[in-house]
Amino acid sequence: MLSTDTSYPRIRLAKLNAHWPAAEPPFDRATGEFSKWSTKLEIFLQQSGLNRYIFASERNPSRLITQPNETMEPNVYANWLSNNDLIIGVICAAVSEAEQEGLETDGSAKECYDALKARAQREGQIKLSFDPILQIEYIFR
Repeated sequence: MLSTDTSYPRIRLAKLNAHWPAAEPPFDRATGEFSKWSTKLEIFLQQSGLNRYIFASERNPSRLITQPNETMEPNVYANWLSNNDLIIGVICAAVSEAEQEGLETDGSAKECYDALKARAQREGQIKLSFDPILQIEYIFR
């Protein structure tokens, strides 16, 4: 165990500074746009300093808060795990019940978000390929 693990852990236990707004509709692939929902999620997590668990890798991979070594830094790991679970809870609260089905909640928050993003992108491609009006509009752009 590193001495800084107990005296000054590099990952602190986070606390949400707000609740996901009840007026905000939950994300649903059938009715929502993932990119807009994702931006709102990033802003919401940023208010509590939790956005780097998911979003830092897209801009600067070295800033992503990754899972620490449980043996080397047990306190840091415990804080990371609590923060990770908090973020997964926010994601679950911010998606529709239909989206909660099959949501990957056993891994990291980043894995949960990435799987949801991949599902949303696949759904968007399927909608585009079966909508002849969208296909025509795309051709004439």
